[in-house]
Amino acid sequence: MILLMNAWELLLKAIVSKSGSRIYYAKKRGEPYRTLTSQDAFKVAANSSLWPKTIPSQAVDANIELLSTYRNSAVHFYNEKAFSALIYSLAQTAILNYRDLASHVFGKDIADEITWRIMPLGIENPIDPVEFMKGSPGSSPKSRAVQDFLAYLKERTDALESDGIDTQRLLTVFDVSLQSVKKIDRSDIVVGVTSEELADSVVVSRKVDPNVSHPYRQKDVLPKLKRPTTSYEWQAVTFIHEMREEPRYCWRDKDANLVKWSPDAIQYFNRLTETQIGKAKEEYSSSFRK
Repeated sequence: MILLMNAWELLLKAIVSKSGSRIYYAKKRGEPYRTLTSQDAFKVAANSSLWPKTIPSQAVDANIELLSTYRNSAVHFYNEKAFSALIYSLAQTAILNYRDLASHVFGKDIADEITWRIMPLGIENPIDPVEFMKGSPGSSPKSRAVQDFLAYLKERTDALESDGIDTQRLLTVFDVSLQSVKKIDRSDIVVGVTSEELADSVVVSRKVDPNVSHPYRQKDVLPKLKRPTTSYEWQAVTFIHEMREEPRYCWRDKDANLVKWSPDAIQYFNRLTETQIGKAKEEYSSSFRK
């Protein structure tokens, strides 16, 4: 956890530096230079032009804050073994956020430095963090520290949802399924496991059919949106929010000049407020006047 938080602090300060801002506070007489705290560096980075619009800074901020709280008060959580499942999910989300942000700002994908050998595989099914948060009848009461942590997590989640911000950047639950390979026909990745200790890992990455993952043309998307939306509004939002550059939302065949959208793109648009849509239209219009 300490290394993860240190990595985030360094990334944020690197973004601040690249944006042209100072990573130091104003020097006081008789005192040494002090670099920005992680929290202050985040504010500067998130408000810079380098921060990608497809990554909601509020959710990333909540994720980092919760992990920092755990790091600073870890001693209070030692007796809650199941609590590690929740922290694992928060940390895994933080790593994905880190990867996406570093890739967008610096063009470096940390996944290139990570091998499949470190991917955790367990014999027992992992504890579901959602179930842990819900609790079960007859289970032992959670400590005060855990209760406060969960209450704050719920508070931040509710705040993000009320603002129409995707909470997957705060907490994402991952499920690893171990099945006979003969039964796997829709998985994105297949990892081969053998009893031979010295055998190398076998990883097969499956290509997803874009007709399945991204089934909608623009004309198909518009009727599915919650609010009446013109093609101009859709184009403005997808351009300003850089949705066309995000494979999760958009698939493009440059040769055929074909653009198709996923269900996630529809959900993303539906979560936007009228203010956010209006701002996107203004920025989109002004981009043509430059």
